[in-house]
Amino acid sequence: MIERTAAVAALLVLTGLPAAAEQVGARAKGGFAESFFMETVPRAEAKATAEKLARAVIAARMIIFAYAGKFVDPALGDKGFSGEVFESQWRSAVEPDLIEATPGQKKIFEKLFWAGRQVIDNNQERLNTKGVGWKNFLPAKWEREMGQVFTARTGIVIKQPGRAYRSPMNAPDDTERSALGHYISAGHGENRPLTSYAKWGKQDVYRHMEPIRLIPPCLGCHGKPRGEPDMLGFEKDGLESGDIIGVMSVTIGLSD
Repeated sequence: MIERTAAVAALLVLTGLPAAAEQVGARAKGGFAESFFMETVPRAEAKATAEKLARAVIAARMIIFAYAGKFVDPALGDKGFSGEVFESQWRSAVEPDLIEATPGQKKIFEKLFWAGRQVIDNNQERLNTKGVGWKNFLPAKWEREMGQVFTARTGIVIKQPGRAYRSPMNAPDDTERSALGHYISAGHGENRPLTSYAKWGKQDVYRHMEPIRLIPPCLGCHGKPRGEPDMLGFEKDGLESGDIIGVMSVTIGLSD
């Protein structure tokens, strides 16, 4: 039996076919989402920096939500929501958080504003298309694209892992999955961030996670009845307003 198993394994190697135990399409084992951080912060500033970034991204999401009605209006062409308009509103919303920001934090935030504006500018043709209602542009899409641009310029990772993610970019890692489980089990009253220190490769990092809760406009896709197809063909989650849909995850490289 052992010889036969070895022979089958050898045949699979020669033919290029995967062994039965191998999960095709699975994430490669080991490795890290990002281990080269162009922007790092001192350990003493990590907590405040992560909190400021999380609040800033949440504020941006709410600004985008406020324009959702215009985005899906097929009779409206130019929505009046350029990158410049968005950035101006966003800066105003987070201004209190930047009053006492350190020079290093301000540098990071300038790159955050730039990344967020880039995404809005990149989507102008999509947003301003006339005669089409649903244009597949939600705060979640903005955040995914912004996160990629921001990571490219800083190394800092901002993402929104979901309890039942719809984009592969929102797949949670083990730490994020644990945070999701914690918030789901704890119920609506638990909103305290979960934080930890870790090592990504040779890089020390600070991790910050806080819950993303459903608001009424999200229930069309994530509400009830559970299992019924939503407008995009995904099965509804059967959740209610205030339930956990994901976490805001921020990972920052440490300079000391």
